[in-house]
Amino acid sequence: MGFDFDSVIDRSGTWAAKWDHTMAAHGQPAPAEAFVGEGPDPISMSVADMEFAAPPCVTEAMAARLRHGIFGYTTPSTDYREAVADWQMARHDWKIDPAWVSTHHGVVPTLYMILRNFVAEGSGVLLQTPAFPPFFDAISAHDCNVVTNELNAIDGRYEIDFDSFEQACARPDVTFFILCNPHNPVGRCFTAEELTRMAEICARHDILVFADEIHGDLIMPGNRLVPFLTVCDGTSPRVITANGLSKTMNLAGLHLSNVVIPDTALLEAFNAASGMAGEWGLNPVSKAGFMAGFREGGPWLDALITYVHDNMALFRKTCAERIPELSPIAIEGTYLQWVDTSGTGLDEETFIHRLLTRARIRVEAGSAFGVGGEGFIRINLACPRSVVTEALDRIERMLRAND
Repeated sequence: MGFDFDSVIDRSGTWAAKWDHTMAAHGQPAPAEAFVGEGPDPISMSVADMEFAAPPCVTEAMAARLRHGIFGYTTPSTDYREAVADWQMARHDWKIDPAWVSTHHGVVPTLYMILRNFVAEGSGVLLQTPAFPPFFDAISAHDCNVVTNELNAIDGRYEIDFDSFEQACARPDVTFFILCNPHNPVGRCFTAEELTRMAEICARHDILVFADEIHGDLIMPGNRLVPFLTVCDGTSPRVITANGLSKTMNLAGLHLSNVVIPDTALLEAFNAASGMAGEWGLNPVSKAGFMAGFREGGPWLDALITYVHDNMALFRKTCAERIPELSPIAIEGTYLQWVDTSGTGLDEETFIHRLLTRARIRVEAGSAFGVGGEGFIRINLACPRSVVTEALDRIERMLRAND
């Protein structure tokens, strides 16, 4: 079955955060303020959702649920948990017990729940930088302190500084590590050897690990996701994994994610904390869509990955041939291209301003990702190929124009 990723879908009037005039990216003006004056239609390649419609199996299941007409209180169920387990086995060869699966309203809300209930104020929280900006927000919101383990770019591929990692974990104030795999924004899929070494260090220092694997299905050809719990014998009492289909199938607005906790005591504590916050149940339409995605969405995802991989290849090839000032990092997972802009000779503020006002393209500024992000941009390539081509043409014209 063929799937359409080439059609450009107008998202205006749909309250899309990526396009809405009320949405300002980290350190940037809102689109209505940035895209002023005359010029070509704006292109938003910032927020990490896709410009593609969800899989037909998902939208059809949701439509059927809507036609039912009753949307009462809805709870997770055995068939939902089994669908999650079956998906993980089929996609990642990860055997999980459905009883380990709980649900929440998203990965970031899950992180807030963990920080609020399992991490003491004033604790050090370890991040591998550059890192997803909301991680910093969550840490500061709970009066904790960011401790960084900067990833090192070696020959265009980011590597872990394990000496720094061990030193950070050995600090008496550090009690919590946020692992992002595949890593946002640098696109690494950490190997089993890397993950095993991190797991051993965290266990040695009694560090609670939150494994954010929300991009875990979006693995580029030639790479694979190694779920963190698979290197912990699948039953670590100090690991909480979050995953789901919000990135996989462009369903972030449905506010549903999975929490996988093998340890019974920790799972019960997490569910109790959710209950104390008045958070339980899930949206019945979201549940119908997710279950259809888990059961039937594999062929769509395979086609999507091929399409995004080709977008990334086009982006790298065009930069190499026509825009050598930009140096894209080879991405192993996610649909987010991390780009070194130091070759432009422009400081970040100037480069971003010109992208907004001259090329009328919105991206994420690298400085928003903390240590190691300066001099980079993150650009979302989960969009029709015509949009990627147009964006590249605009960037080239912008850089060739006389000031």
